[in-house]
Amino acid sequence: MTVPPNDRLRYLLTQYASKRCTAAEMDELLGYMKDPAGRASAGQVIDEQYAGLTAEVEGADIDWDFMYRRITAEAPRSRILYFSKIAAAVLLLVAAGGWLWLRPGKQPAVPVAVAEQPAGDALPGSNKAMLVLADGSSVDLGADSSGLLGQQGNASINKAPGHLTYSAAAGENEAPVYNKVATPRGGQYQLTLADGTKVWLNSASSIRFPVAFPDGERRVEITGEAYFEVAKMSKNGKPVPFRCMANQMEVAVLGTHFNVNAYDDEPEVRTTLLEGAVQVKQGAASRMLAPGQQARLGKDGNIALATQVNLEEVMGWKEGYFVFVEADIRQIMRQVEKWYNVEVVYEGAVPDGSYTGRVPRNINAKQMMKVLELSGIKFRIEGSRLLIRS
Repeated sequence: MTVPPNDRLRYLLTQYASKRCTAAEMDELLGYMKDPAGRASAGQVIDEQYAGLTAEVEGADIDWDFMYRRITAEAPRSRILYFSKIAAAVLLLVAAGGWLWLRPGKQPAVPVAVAEQPAGDALPGSNKAMLVLADGSSVDLGADSSGLLGQQGNASINKAPGHLTYSAAAGENEAPVYNKVATPRGGQYQLTLADGTKVWLNSASSIRFPVAFPDGERRVEITGEAYFEVAKMSKNGKPVPFRCMANQMEVAVLGTHFNVNAYDDEPEVRTTLLEGAVQVKQGAASRMLAPGQQARLGKDGNIALATQVNLEEVMGWKEGYFVFVEADIRQIMRQVEKWYNVEVVYEGAVPDGSYTGRVPRNINAKQMMKVLELSGIKFRIEGSRLLIRS
């Protein structure tokens, strides 16, 4: 295939990102992108377009896999293409459509908390949380210490950096004792419950749970957002269900992987199933989910079922990324507020448009906003406030 001039590739990428591609242009773009020479030329186009970027966002490469999935999702399903990762450019952003593809040169590491906040910037979140014991006392989990943290009845609590583990020894069935782990804005944490269930907490979230589960019952309560990998458990040959309560909604499972987003500032509570089966209930309303589906509980108490869910978008936070799929600026900034512990203030009209892309969560707020700035959004950071104007 003859590689077109760079201005033709630039035109096709702009057409695609701004959602103006005709069927013929889409075919042409797919043809060039599956050809090694075409991919190399595309990398050159991007280098030329963004040669002036500062070192603040250098060290990243194009995530061709993510771009491939985005393009081919809109192309006929019979097409099978392969994109190699090309470390040829810092960033691909077509400002007209606000579509971004950004990936760090290596897998995002868990940020290390730094005591001093840089002037005119905000640090990313890190592993920090508070453990609230049944007697009301609390333990700061932010330190990197490891070892036995304490003993409650027949349950022991062990700590590792960013991770709390409960282990319950066999013994008499006692009345349940409840603890709570809560993350602040700018925090995240992981814990393993006494039954072996693994839980990841996003920022500004909490989970209340028994240190040892009583016979025949497993129940926890969450606020904010949490991802669960539920361990299977049986009693007298019968499976013991696991129940998660969030904003008066109940998610009932046996052994499965699911995510619950129940932030108060979101318009609905979203439960997304990745593996297994769950039942979502609120009052008389009930929905059964299959993998890849999402239950959406609205403020009116009704539960809607979404069958086409972008799991990368749902699970991006756990994997160390912000992932946006046609998100508006308010949706993006709600995540930014929680992760960077800032207050977002809009000066004048709220910028319009939608954004699709992936940005690592281990960069400072200023770097995160530099990516969005390329699409025309202006910002500045004053203390704990992030001010935005179009």
